[in-house]
Amino acid sequence: MKEDKITIRAATVVDASTILHQRRSMFRDMGEGTADELDRMAAMTEPWLAQALSDDSYRGWLAEDGSGRVLGGGGVLLCPWPASPKDPGLRRAIILNVYTEPEFRQRGIARRIMGTILAWLKEQGFPSASLHASDEGRPLYEDLGFEATNEMRLRFGAGK
Repeated sequence: MKEDKITIRAATVVDASTILHQRRSMFRDMGEGTADELDRMAAMTEPWLAQALSDDSYRGWLAEDGSGRVLGGGGVLLCPWPASPKDPGLRRAIILNVYTEPEFRQRGIARRIMGTILAWLKEQGFPSASLHASDEGRPLYEDLGFEATNEMRLRFGAGK
């Protein structure tokens, strides 16, 4: 497959099942969650994702080959957020669901998806973006200029 045959397009509500497949597969590939937990996550996320794609609080992009087969994707959650000294805006961009199907990895697809997302965010005037990196994705994100932050997390109950 030649890279010039790959196109990146904006996701629509019709693509929700593809995005859910990618999100579930991403967590599975990272060894996060049992099959039942992943199924529950997808079921809970499905109505939210349909709404978020409709109201543009989630923007997604998909990489396709010349036949329309989806090779990977990624998205950004746009949410209200209070301003800070280094981020004067009132919204935050959180990149998530960056995923490439296993047989198409190491071909620059995730880099192209990230390039599309970052260009769109800059065009929209976002001063920054954040994400959670898998071990596999960390080198790409660092190469794109992402830096580790001081985020911490406390889990309550069964999710520990």
